[in-house]
Amino acid sequence: MKALPLKLILTFAGLLFYSTGKAAEGQDLFKSVCESCHTIGGGKRIGPDLKNILEKRSADWAISFIRSSQKMIKSGDPDAVAIFQEYNKIPMPDQALTDGQIKAVLDYITQTSKEISSGQGASNTAIALPDILSGTTHINIRAGELLFTGKVPLANQGASCIACHKVKDDRVFTSGTLAKDLTETFNIMGSAGIAALLGNPPFPVMNAAYQKHPLTQEEMINLTAYLRSVSENSIYQHPRDYSSRFGYAGIFVFLVVLTSIQILYIKRKRLAVNHEIFRRQSQTIN
Repeated sequence: MKALPLKLILTFAGLLFYSTGKAAEGQDLFKSVCESCHTIGGGKRIGPDLKNILEKRSADWAISFIRSSQKMIKSGDPDAVAIFQEYNKIPMPDQALTDGQIKAVLDYITQTSKEISSGQGASNTAIALPDILSGTTHINIRAGELLFTGKVPLANQGASCIACHKVKDDRVFTSGTLAKDLTETFNIMGSAGIAALLGNPPFPVMNAAYQKHPLTQEEMINLTAYLRSVSENSIYQHPRDYSSRFGYAGIFVFLVVLTSIQILYIKRKRLAVNHEIFRRQSQTIN
């Protein structure tokens, strides 16, 4: 049997290493960028299940959507608008990925989809447990409330949720307004979606805030338990308007300060320092 030429062997080896490298790149990118919101064969999460996505959408459409979904939505693309509406108008963050990186992710999704369909691979379920809140009690809810409001600091010194978010909860006096209201988050995402979001934040600002300060598993459970409680009890909460109270308090404080000044300075000089000298001169002249 004639031996294969060395050049041909090296060519095959190069192709093999290239394809293996692209597959590894696609897998790494999917896990770091996509997995917190999407599964491959694991069902809906924050966003749609991506199994066999290229059988439903073209590669060019997928690349454009991944790069900037909001741009496509604003342009009126019917598929982009439909997805945005279906998934509670939660915007998919723009991704600063090259065409090659996006194609690597799509190749990984395609390959994984084939493996799942043939029974060779397992569906992607990321952090999702049977039920992350199984066995939780009011103790977990209270612990989550303290973490959310910042009354108890996070173990890895991350920023408290209330710095940017608000919830409809009478127990919370003040809230942040920089990011989304989280009152209905549990109803929209469920425990698996929230856990995935907290474990691997897909949003650039949130990712930067917690990249070096990740939440512990216990903190994720407690915060998820608290958000479930907020969603379940939001109908019973009554938003409070403190503007009139602050107005009355301001007037009261002003009057107290004014009265205090009057009492403390009751014996203050009422006339100019040189008044007595001026008065004596006036009498002499007269």
